[in-house]
Amino acid sequence: MKKDFQKSSDDIDDFLTKRSEPVQKPKSDEATLPKATEPEARKPAKTEKEAPKEKTDEEKEGQIRAARTSRAQAEAYHDVAILRKKAHEHSHKAAKLYHKYKANQAKAQKHFSRAVTLREKSEERRAKAKEHRASIKEYESELAGASEEKSDLSPEALQNKIAAYERKAAKQEELARKKERGASLQTEKAAKFRSRAARFLEKSRLDDSEARMFAKRADNLEKAG
Repeated sequence: MKKDFQKSSDDIDDFLTKRSEPVQKPKSDEATLPKATEPEARKPAKTEKEAPKEKTDEEKEGQIRAARTSRAQAEAYHDVAILRKKAHEHSHKAAKLYHKYKANQAKAQKHFSRAVTLREKSEERRAKAKEHRASIKEYESELAGASEEKSDLSPEALQNKIAAYERKAAKQEELARKKERGASLQTEKAAKFRSRAARFLEKSRLDDSEARMFAKRADNLEKAG
């Protein structure tokens, strides 16, 4: 019993002794932070922003010349583009007019060929009419001999033959004249289309000349640039 009491008293003394010791405070964050290195410490404070350096007159003139050159080049490119566009427009128009010229020329040739064909047919009809008139003369001579009883046909039969050949000759002459009128009409149409083709060709040549002129001006402007 005595030993237990002594042991408990010793524990109380130890507790009191620990209580009386000063409590150590943790080190501050400043102690843990690394110290600034010597070069950083010696680094001078930032000075105020320096004022921009003023450009010299030569630099200003150089900038002005560069700006003028750039503007002149841009204007030259713009002018070249306009000239190329005009050249293309005139060239395209010249091509269209030339196509119309060829179309009208083809129509004129077609009508001219028809006129030639109709004239040939007219000549054929006239040749047949001439043959019929020759037959008429033969029967007329036979009719003259019929009065002297030198013909195998009666005068009435010969007169009928003459009248029939006269009708045939007249019909062939009429057809010949009709073919000639058609040939004249076709010739007139051919002349009209030829005249129109000539106008289209002239306009096409003018536009082609304009296109070459604009293209040449554009080439010269590019070479000068």
